[in-house]
Amino acid sequence: SSSSSSSSSSNESNDENNETNAFRLSGIALLPISLANLFNTPETLTTFLDFKDAEQFPDFTTVETLTHWSNLFGSDAFSLITLCSCYVLADAAENNRLNSQTYQRLAVGNVLVLASVIGALALTQVVGEAPRPNASAIVTFTGLSLPCLFASVGAINTHGGGFAGVSDLFAKDWDDLKDFSNKDASYLSRYYKLSFFTTLIVGGAFAFSPTSPLSAINEPYASAEFIRRLFGLGAVFGLAPAQFVLLDASKRNRLGGGTFKKLNLSIAASIFLIDFMTVWGFGKIAEIATPDQIQVLNEASATGGISQIYNYVGAISVSLAIAGVYLYQGLFAKK
Repeated sequence: SSSSSSSSSSNESNDENNETNAFRLSGIALLPISLANLFNTPETLTTFLDFKDAEQFPDFTTVETLTHWSNLFGSDAFSLITLCSCYVLADAAENNRLNSQTYQRLAVGNVLVLASVIGALALTQVVGEAPRPNASAIVTFTGLSLPCLFASVGAINTHGGGFAGVSDLFAKDWDDLKDFSNKDASYLSRYYKLSFFTTLIVGGAFAFSPTSPLSAINEPYASAEFIRRLFGLGAVFGLAPAQFVLLDASKRNRLGGGTFKKLNLSIAASIFLIDFMTVWGFGKIAEIATPDQIQVLNEASATGGISQIYNYVGAISVSLAIAGVYLYQGLFAKK
């Protein structure tokens, strides 16, 4: 009996170590993609997306190359959340907490965001004009995503009841989301709920609308479409699940926990990067655009075009204020 108990404990310890290592490997595998897209976008644009011309920050000379950088850089900002998810899932595995609904939601978010990007890459092979993502893009991204996909699906199947468990969890979460009648809800939990729905609306506009809500130009090329929609996929399937985790934690007064602080900080960093890209990018467009391009942009833009660029100041101010809330909670939330 003693021998059997010792063997069982040893097996459980081995399983925990395997899951911990799987999530650590997931983060290590995804890290090169994130770093390359943030700091060496021309490599991604030319090697994997088949653009002939790509320029490095900050030396842009055309609106087109600047737009490609902006879309890829802004989209990649959401990868910080996925990397953070891998980190906290590894910690949860090490401490035998993967059965918690918090970590099940994060694992589902990983599967959704990576699967959606792989699906979008595959779709570009039959939709849109060349240039389009090449075979190397599909093979490289899928290969580097597989460790995270396998680790996350494994955690869901082993600790969350598989597909049936995910369905039950989603049904419960949806009931919580559509309930606005709780008068005892804190202002912070209401804020997180508003952020969640805002992300779905804004992200959905980028991911699924025919044209970009903010892009200076909308090119018909498959690669240009892909990096534009990538921003929306990152928001809907990467950011929103993390926001729901924080919403749930806020209702339980758990935002001071290490997992939730890390998630808050990763979201704050993502928003700051996107705001930087937006402010700097539109300012640069005003500097390099030709008179004819400015006229076209003025006519096409719902905000009055490039000559009205400072209309964005209000929107950016709101975005920075939102990032400030996440930053504050990430640094100072109490247990």
